[in-house]
Amino acid sequence: MMKTLLTLLVLSLALPAMVRAQAAATEEPAATETETAAETPALEAPVVAAEDIAGMDSKVGSEIIVEGVVRNVGKGSNDGITFLNFGDRRSGFVAVAFSSVYDKFPEGFDRYNGQKVRVRGMLEKFRDRQLQIRISTPDQIEIVAGEAVPAATP
Repeated sequence: MMKTLLTLLVLSLALPAMVRAQAAATEEPAATETETAAETPALEAPVVAAEDIAGMDSKVGSEIIVEGVVRNVGKGSNDGITFLNFGDRRSGFVAVAFSSVYDKFPEGFDRYNGQKVRVRGMLEKFRDRQLQIRISTPDQIEIVAGEAVPAATP
């Protein structure tokens, strides 16, 4: 009887450790943060043509990339805002930069005039009529390699 009790005691102490060891042997090792990041591709925002106003309309409130030619660059009446117009000034897509971020763009915005660019950011609707993206950092806008076109004059 004593031998049976001793065997049961040993088994009751050893069994949980054996179960844990068996479970650990069958589990896959946890991925490190670096491995996970390398295996998971970054989600890319959809690219939409600047002329596709109807296509963009359903993406208001989402991060997107708009690609097109900057037709003209203009400033607001008090120089507090710069507009990069991709079409009609009143209804076409526009990228806007407020004076509070001008120091982040030491080369200014005229360099984008007539250039094919990509603008990344949250798509908004200004006054419920014009689609826009606010530019606050230089990495939100890039010149796309290719042929520049003559810019329109304001």
